[in-house]
Amino acid sequence: MTAPVAARPTVGLLLLAGDTWWEMGVCEATAGRYAGFMAKVERDTHNIRESLGRSFRVVTSGIVHTVDAAVAEARRFASEKVDAVIYCPIIWTNDQPLVAFLRELPELPILLWSYDPYDKVLDYYSISDWLRASAPVSVQQSTNIFSRFGRAYAHVFGNEDRPETRRRIEAFVRAAAVQKSLRGTRIAVFPSPCRVVVSTWFDELELAARFGVELVYVSVAEFESLAKAVPEVEVRAAVDFLKRHPVSEVDEAHLEAAARQGLGMVAMADRYGLSGIAIEDFNKEFYQRLGYRPHLYLPGLGERFCTIGLEADVLGVLATVMAGRCAGRIGMFTEFYTIDPHRDLVLMGHPGFGELSFAQPDTIQVTPDIEIDDSQDRGVWISYRAAEGPITLFNLSAAKGSFKGGYFFGQCLGGPRLMEGYAHMLVKPDCPAEPLFDRVAEAALFQHWGAAYGDIRLELSFLARLLGLEMVDLGCGR
Repeated sequence: MTAPVAARPTVGLLLLAGDTWWEMGVCEATAGRYAGFMAKVERDTHNIRESLGRSFRVVTSGIVHTVDAAVAEARRFASEKVDAVIYCPIIWTNDQPLVAFLRELPELPILLWSYDPYDKVLDYYSISDWLRASAPVSVQQSTNIFSRFGRAYAHVFGNEDRPETRRRIEAFVRAAAVQKSLRGTRIAVFPSPCRVVVSTWFDELELAARFGVELVYVSVAEFESLAKAVPEVEVRAAVDFLKRHPVSEVDEAHLEAAARQGLGMVAMADRYGLSGIAIEDFNKEFYQRLGYRPHLYLPGLGERFCTIGLEADVLGVLATVMAGRCAGRIGMFTEFYTIDPHRDLVLMGHPGFGELSFAQPDTIQVTPDIEIDDSQDRGVWISYRAAEGPITLFNLSAAKGSFKGGYFFGQCLGGPRLMEGYAHMLVKPDCPAEPLFDRVAEAALFQHWGAAYGDIRLELSFLARLLGLEMVDLGCGR
């Protein structure tokens, strides 16, 4: 399986300056109005590199001002497999080096940085003061080149001391690293697409082309073999883990059988290197072979950063993987249940496989699969109410010939359990709940969402642009 994105993504930093200024003697002046000018510019570049280096591994040769040097920089970025490129024309620059750079550079996410060392309009600019702050002019000049070369880009203004600038840079690079991490990500369809909830259907070829995600189909028979092969000592350890929490209406035999199934899911993740499993839990073969459907979460899944989703919803699983990678921790597959329009609250949850790291510890319970009547044989669940904290919800749905998504942010509220049997959460979104629900329904967004603690709206916005996803404006914040 693919672990969360590396804590320190790699950035290629192109610090371009105009060769014209060397030809005019500006950059090598030792007397007159330009004396000391390049020392100040070099200090700016040092500050940029130092600031970026706190969060990323930075690949750069410093200030570049010739075609040959720009070509060499592009080749270096390619050889070092950078996750993203930051183009910062540190002072006004000629176009030829940039054109040569783009001809040599492979397709990579690009951020244009309009650097301003002052972060304000000065009361008066000497010519050297102005030249030091001329990056925004060069960025505007270069946008036409990027556009005509068919290179998509994002933009940021400011300097390394400005919090908004640092936040946008960090979010963009994180999004670029997440996009890169999706290539080769493997999700299991277990055992088949869902014929009960057909809104989960999608174009598998388009999924591979857009995201680089690979699907693995795992049969119930193979899973049964995996579960049977789990050593008894591991089953006993899993049962002991379950007994650390309140257990009701479940006997020892069912605890052991469910624990073996849960460990079978972990074994499946290991066998195929999975980042997600989309289980078609309506499939009758589960009941024929196993007696009941596997629905028990065990911590080994979260430790492997493997998300489980129901109704074979590959896109819901992928949304959760993407949200989790943007946040730097595993996400939770959940469902938009209903709203309280009077208190502006959203109730969300889902049966089975709720990511346990989201749990408010004093609400965890082990119970039977209560969607099945007491008169039937049934498996075991572990459920909870999600803990308090800022949270982002991300949706990825199939559209005609493509995909679309949306997100909203809010506060997950702690407190006593609100639901029997389901892992659930109560969210106060940062916008009125009823108009939010209207927009979700009008946009035909499917009910499954990926949840991640923290505010990752900016990361998701950049990621959607990098992936060419249509994003629905849900009217909540930025």
